[in-house]
Amino acid sequence: MSIEDELAKEIAGLDSSFIDELYNLQIPDEKTNLSEVITLGTTPVSEEHSKEVKSSIVENQLEETVPNTYGDLHDAPVEYIEILSSGKVGETKTIPQDTVITSLDNLLFGREPEVIREEVGDSFWNLADFIDKMPHGIIDKKIPGIGATTLEINSKRNSIIVFPTKALAYGKHSKHPNTLYVGSEIKGEKEKVTNQQIEEYLAKDGYKKLLVVADSLGRLLGIIGKENYKDYFLMVDEIDVLQTDNNFRPQLENVIDYYLMFPLKNRCMVTATMKEFSNPHLKTECRFPITWKYNTHRNIDLLHTDNVTQAVIEKVISHPTEKVFIAYNSILQIRNIIASLDEETRKECAILCSEVSIKEAGEYFAPKLGDNDTLPARINFATCCYFTGIDIEDSYHLITVSDVRRSHSMLTLDRMTQIHGRCRKVNGILSETIIYNTLGYVSIMESMDSYTVTLLNKAKKVLKVIESADNIMQGDHTLTDLFAMVKEAIREKAQERIAGNELINLTRKDIYGKNVPAYLNIDYIIERIDLYASYFMPETLKEVLGKQVNIISYKSLPYGVSPEQNSIEKTNKDAQNKLTDSYIQEAIDNIKVLSTTGQLNDNTLHLYIRQSRSRTKIFLERFIKLYKYVDLDSLLHQLWEIRTSNNIAYKNLNNAVMYWALDEEHPFKVAIRRSFTLNKSYSASEIQEILAPIVQYHLHKVLKPRKYVALLKSIYATDRTSRNKYTIREENPRGFKEHTGRIATKENNLLKLFVL
Repeated sequence: MSIEDELAKEIAGLDSSFIDELYNLQIPDEKTNLSEVITLGTTPVSEEHSKEVKSSIVENQLEETVPNTYGDLHDAPVEYIEILSSGKVGETKTIPQDTVITSLDNLLFGREPEVIREEVGDSFWNLADFIDKMPHGIIDKKIPGIGATTLEINSKRNSIIVFPTKALAYGKHSKHPNTLYVGSEIKGEKEKVTNQQIEEYLAKDGYKKLLVVADSLGRLLGIIGKENYKDYFLMVDEIDVLQTDNNFRPQLENVIDYYLMFPLKNRCMVTATMKEFSNPHLKTECRFPITWKYNTHRNIDLLHTDNVTQAVIEKVISHPTEKVFIAYNSILQIRNIIASLDEETRKECAILCSEVSIKEAGEYFAPKLGDNDTLPARINFATCCYFTGIDIEDSYHLITVSDVRRSHSMLTLDRMTQIHGRCRKVNGILSETIIYNTLGYVSIMESMDSYTVTLLNKAKKVLKVIESADNIMQGDHTLTDLFAMVKEAIREKAQERIAGNELINLTRKDIYGKNVPAYLNIDYIIERIDLYASYFMPETLKEVLGKQVNIISYKSLPYGVSPEQNSIEKTNKDAQNKLTDSYIQEAIDNIKVLSTTGQLNDNTLHLYIRQSRSRTKIFLERFIKLYKYVDLDSLLHQLWEIRTSNNIAYKNLNNAVMYWALDEEHPFKVAIRRSFTLNKSYSASEIQEILAPIVQYHLHKVLKPRKYVALLKSIYATDRTSRNKYTIREENPRGFKEHTGRIATKENNLLKLFVL
């Protein structure tokens, strides 16, 4: 039996095990002849569709690895002096431009020996001393600060250089006025670059050097035009940041889609902390390592503690006169540390962070480095936007903090390397201390390699079933609604949860609208699982870190938490909550203005979301799903009331809105009303018995027993009786005033609306 027949049989039955059975179907291997796949019933796949499928397959075939040649790296032929077997100097010879070169080995870089320090003065050797332009492929530069971006900016060709953040892109633009920054507004520095400004820059004579923020790459390439990609070299800088941040910024993986559209020799990705890629198209990219002869191991003081705040305070105090740079990705914890310092020391503090955190940083906010890329204060705290890409020309003591209490503050070893690499001054880092705490527990089920395979198979299996469902639908429009519901249920299977955190999608829609594996999310999951393992016990990180650096001292210091620290942390936490509330209240006010002026729509809301802080972003994301169904005042009030609650409160609100919005004749609503009687009492088991078949039929879900009661309470106002029963009072328990939109009677895909 073919997969389509099997799938059709399951769909026809729609029994209680439908979704699970669907997920466990046997998937044909890659050798399956797609021209033989047939649709449900008697309508065969058209010849045109078969060709489209085959064409799509061909387009997605992996490219062969193309190595770099000397001509790819040098503008002019490379000459060398021949050394004869006798040891005498021979004649000058030329290396042919088509000679393959697979790496750059033993380049001069670093702090020793003395003769090199004298030869280069106060600056490092960099790539421009050895090559004229960046190689193509995936460039593993091993250490930061070798001048890779500058090399490409100065190369004799048109270049598009992609940065993960606007701070990095604009920072490089500021140093190279011949470039064009393409990204959103930099407050106080730069307005958003318009399409017209881009077009005017492209029309100018000379080599084009476009420094673009990852989120703006699609807009830029739309202006350049696909037919002109061959005339540009695309360089993606800090590619490891895309892997790390994609879960929070899903649009980052679009960069990979665009990258693969460029010719093989017109593209490269660069990082100092190379990770593995799960994307098979990147596995065939030319790998080009750069090794440095005198890149000595860093000397590290390693400090484990149960009180990160106190450990940082003591370390800062130990340097009373010299500059200090503290990398800690939590403004709240930074404020706790600053508040614990004496008044005079507080005056010496600054916080380097993004513009969206101005209010959190308060009077300590520093928008950028000081003159000549020096640190703006004596004691400098920095969040993650200053962990990569910036150049610090200063001397300072470096304190790096990895805090497992908050996932976003837990650092990988690669990120620690990047933080160290921010210093561009020879011998600029006076000392380096890594302060960390540990989880004390971890759950690792399998090796990272096998886990990667598991995640990829999970994603591909779901995508295969969705593809088969699409094939079955060809020529039979009666199945459209049914299969939309089926695919919604299937997509839920392509998710993974790490350490109890939010679910992470294993699939995505690419820039063409096609469902594909979310490779960067998979890379992120693997990285995080490995990271949790590193912070299992104090000795674990010490062992892993010791392979990369020289640990000159190690301590594990218990501090406990003093009443004074508790008081400071509570005060700052309350202040942060009030600030968060003010952001949300500001969002509410803006929504009301947009509504009054007729500008309240998905586009304006999505733009607002991209510019918002995390809690405000969550509020707006909830609003955008519900605002089309409920009057504005009721909805905003309800969302405000649950702003600090867990996700369950939102799920209940969502289900209340969706049921309220259903057309009065919708089969699901009709079935509910027929099954329950107002002012009658029902036990939890009776509610489950009544709702289970209705939910199974209309939403294709089997819920845990207590979930049926929660669903009922989102539909009806109920009273709890002394006999532990629920008395049905009335519909619309939330008191919504009016419908702003209705869900049509014919809408069968309730799974995309209700959250169960």
